[in-house]
Amino acid sequence: MNKELYDLSYEIKKEFRQKLFSFILFFLSVIILINLILNFIVFPVKQKSFSMQPDFPVNSCTFFSPLKKGYKRGDIVLVNPGNQKSQTLSQKFFDKFVLFFTANQVKPSNIGKWMSNEKQIRRVIGLPGDSIYMRDYVLYIKPKGENYYLTEFELVDKPYNISINASPAFWDNSLGVKGSFDAIELGNDEYFVFGDVRNSSVDSRFWGALSSENIKAGAVFEYFPFNKIHFYF
Repeated sequence: MNKELYDLSYEIKKEFRQKLFSFILFFLSVIILINLILNFIVFPVKQKSFSMQPDFPVNSCTFFSPLKKGYKRGDIVLVNPGNQKSQTLSQKFFDKFVLFFTANQVKPSNIGKWMSNEKQIRRVIGLPGDSIYMRDYVLYIKPKGENYYLTEFELVDKPYNISINASPAFWDNSLGVKGSFDAIELGNDEYFVFGDVRNSSVDSRFWGALSSENIKAGAVFEYFPFNKIHFYF
């Protein structure tokens, strides 16, 4: 009788261990799959600054994908202007793991860093081969092979909004972000990106033209706030 109880107890324990192992394996597989998706397919980005208002208000959240390429004028992108050290795969994995379990609120690699060292959401305006100049915060563009300059708004397929905040009285317009610059020509792999708040955003006016290597992902879906839900194709 005792042997039968012992055998039964052993089988129950064995079955429990197998179920526990299967659960742990399943849980780890799900975590690994989620992190692979968040690293290589699509990931959320929370807008932390006022630089992209009104289309991307502070605390808005958007999914970006590194698979989205072939950027067009007006596209929303996530850029690394070149002042960040690249992360190892293990660091990226750990970042995504912590982000997943903190509802996208904590990113270990950003702790102790200034905002200017983080990747930024910006809008592609100048494309390779363009000749561009700016007057009063509006970009004028002569696409490659064309003879005339047009405003950025005349050349985009989908409209967007920019903000130009009023300067304080007696403000010296030579200070801060340039509202005007003379014509330059972009190279074969050079993009000019801008914030939508034109008189206070840090963008290509500071960084210069960015290469496609500096553009890390393209926006695919803005999901918060709910009144701004929007797909980007």
